[in-house]
Amino acid sequence: MGMTYEDAVHLLHRASFGGTPEEFTACIQLGRQESVRRLLSGISLTDKPEALVNFNLMTREGRPGGKRPLTASRIYDQQQYWLYLMVNTQAPLVEKMTLFWHGHFATAFYKVDDMLPMYQQNVLFRQYALGNFKELVQKIGKDPAMMFWLDMNRSKKEAPNENYSRELMELFTLGIGHYSEQDVKELARAFTGWRIINSQASFNANWYDPGVKTLLGTTGNLGYTEAVEIILKQQAYPIFLATKLLKFFATANPPSFWIELVANSIRTKNTIGEVLQELFNSNEFYKQRYRKRLFKSPTEYVVSTFRALGLTINEHNSYLPAKSMGQELYNPPDVSGWDGGDSWLNSDRMVGRHQFASMIARSMSDSKLNSSEFKPAQPSNPDDWLAMWCKRFGIGELSPSTKTSLRSYANDTVVNSSQPITGMRGLMQLVLMSPESQMK
Repeated sequence: MGMTYEDAVHLLHRASFGGTPEEFTACIQLGRQESVRRLLSGISLTDKPEALVNFNLMTREGRPGGKRPLTASRIYDQQQYWLYLMVNTQAPLVEKMTLFWHGHFATAFYKVDDMLPMYQQNVLFRQYALGNFKELVQKIGKDPAMMFWLDMNRSKKEAPNENYSRELMELFTLGIGHYSEQDVKELARAFTGWRIINSQASFNANWYDPGVKTLLGTTGNLGYTEAVEIILKQQAYPIFLATKLLKFFATANPPSFWIELVANSIRTKNTIGEVLQELFNSNEFYKQRYRKRLFKSPTEYVVSTFRALGLTINEHNSYLPAKSMGQELYNPPDVSGWDGGDSWLNSDRMVGRHQFASMIARSMSDSKLNSSEFKPAQPSNPDDWLAMWCKRFGIGELSPSTKTSLRSYANDTVVNSSQPITGMRGLMQLVLMSPESQMK
């Protein structure tokens, strides 16, 4: 099935972190099914080879050979490197889903206070980014960062801790209203016995409650594995996960029929990748009512800008801007993750976006801005300047008011200016700050 330019922009802003003009063109040439297949398989849309620098070789300057190597135990270095992966990977959907799981199973460094388990959790999310969700749920409860975060590591039969058992059902699998307080207590009993030894989950039989338990209507000598299996057999689970996926990838208010379609896919497919394949190939996903209706998260805004401009991530331009906009990787505010939606664009966070756009514009050298890559074919036409920057940032269309304002600015400061470089830099900044650039 063919793709228009607008289709390509929509797909890459949702299933990737935006794209380059070459990637948008490649999607159009490849068509819908092949573009989706490549995104799911981690194959470059443009046949560009993967060339990622290992963490141990990366530096805070953003390149190998710099004077300040990254340190694995430093959260800021891990944040920088994850953003580097998002910007430079040829498998962006894997990183997008890793980000999704990080928000879904939200765990924060400020309590864990150790980057090793946080990094290990990130590796787990990447491993299961497009894999089997039920296997991920089985593993996440024994993940050291999660165990420490929700106190599974000190839950004993004498005093079962209910934190993880509650959040597993409320926030991770079923949602409020699909379990009782007694279910929370019984699940906590089933989860006793686990602790962390040498950065790994370890079972201590003396801590475990071996008694009979009744969870969600099933009675037996339930342990960790059996309890999770019971939860994932509930009718609420596929509906809950389908809703979260649709809100992340498609629309803030998914209609019930679409939730049921995706839920059925979750019931019948083996992996999240297969579920997303159906979603991204569906005609519903590309309907006009869903386009440019989601707000870019700070991470998406930062990463899409760097991908579009081919800029280098370093310690100054990566995690600090995203944090000022309200999203610090490895540090979601609480167990429910980031609120998202229009909360990304409150007044304080918009200041951070404006500061980021200004920083990016200043970082563009005169020689780069003066190159043919950043000049339209007809530099005397202000509309061509707008079209060039919209194509660069994957903006399908500007609103009439935005277009009028930017056309006037381009005409005065670029086309009819004795200092066009200054105007070019300002125009890029204004396009990046436009309402259309905040949407995907």
